[in-house]
Amino acid sequence: MPSILEGMNLPEIEGRAVLPGDAAWDEARRSWNLAVDQRPAAVVEAAGPADVQALLRAGVRVAPQATGHGSELLGPLDDVVLLKTSRLREVSMSGAVLRAGAGALAGAAADAASAHGRAPVLGLAAGVGVAGLALGGGTGWLSRAYGLACNNVRAFDAVLASGEAVRVDAAHEPELFWALRGGGGRGAVVTAIELETHPVDVSAGMLTWPAERAAEVLEQFRRWTSDAPEALGAVFRRIALPDGPIVAVVAAHLGTEADGRRALEPLRGAMVSDSFGPVAPADLVRVAGDPEQPIPTRGDGFLLRELDVEALAAVLEDPEPIGVVEVRLLGGALRRAPDGHGALGSLDAAYSIFCGGMAVDGLPERLAEVRERLAPWASPQELLTAAARGADPARAFGADWERLERVRREYDPDARIVTTHDLAPVG
Repeated sequence: MPSILEGMNLPEIEGRAVLPGDAAWDEARRSWNLAVDQRPAAVVEAAGPADVQALLRAGVRVAPQATGHGSELLGPLDDVVLLKTSRLREVSMSGAVLRAGAGALAGAAADAASAHGRAPVLGLAAGVGVAGLALGGGTGWLSRAYGLACNNVRAFDAVLASGEAVRVDAAHEPELFWALRGGGGRGAVVTAIELETHPVDVSAGMLTWPAERAAEVLEQFRRWTSDAPEALGAVFRRIALPDGPIVAVVAAHLGTEADGRRALEPLRGAMVSDSFGPVAPADLVRVAGDPEQPIPTRGDGFLLRELDVEALAAVLEDPEPIGVVEVRLLGGALRRAPDGHGALGSLDAAYSIFCGGMAVDGLPERLAEVRERLAPWASPQELLTAAARGADPARAFGADWERLERVRREYDPDARIVTTHDLAPVG
């Protein structure tokens, strides 16, 4: 393909380049979040790492994107090529290590590992990209036992801003390896990732109640999770469904079915439904029922030192226009930075909260009200993968922020690789 964008010097690529005005333009620039109107200078769908190298060697600025989850956290893309890595979907297992291309989805990765009786640390949704999850940190059902997804990464294949393709691990480019694990992708474009997987026997499922019992169930959830074993992962949700709102607790327990059922016994009573039982490891990314198809949405989330039920009860009683209120149990291994951890070593919080819904008028103001109401119980640490645009990225990393920016300046001095929650160009 010849150079096709005057002034941007797009190189020949094996994949597809789409420009404003092309028939495929609206489809190519579409984000998973349909409320985001991405308007880059061009879209390039890379066929492989060579296309990524060619773009960076041509001197253009790129914003890597696999699915478009988190696209609302990007700034203006007027002079940026939206670099789609969605075609890079290889997934394979070698011993205990899962290898996934930058466009591989959590569902495919979970299926590959499950065939070996194992599971990587992934999130709660099958349609989220594996690489993007790990680059941002990543929490899921295995996290209280095995920590953040980023600290289960064993290696990356990456392309530097110079266009050089490199393998990045503890022995090769160790500072970049540190930065990419939870640092949000600052410093390089990842084209593949290798993740440690874990042998698991697991039970999981969802318990539901009428919405009017929200505050009562939340208090039960608080007491139940206050001393929960690290084998247990749990999420409380108040969800607005087409047939009416419900309250749900989704849980997963590592161990025998009997131990899992005993662990959930304190929650049982006056439920509408109970689907908890043995599942294959692959089902962990599907048990929460998160949407896999694009939707228009907006949300905000942050970390909580403790869960104050009274403060949150008022939100649960009148959440409109918020469609989902989610409280996720953290703690366990998530609070312990492992030896040799990456830029995001741990989460200093007992819970996280996320509120979101369809992108409608009044929702941003309501989200801000919730953040203000719960501020006395919030952790100083920011959770960038959940926070709305405008959050200070330095608050996610504390004393390590300066190191992260130093690594970025070394590997990408001209800030040509655009990431979410970007501040001013590094320069």
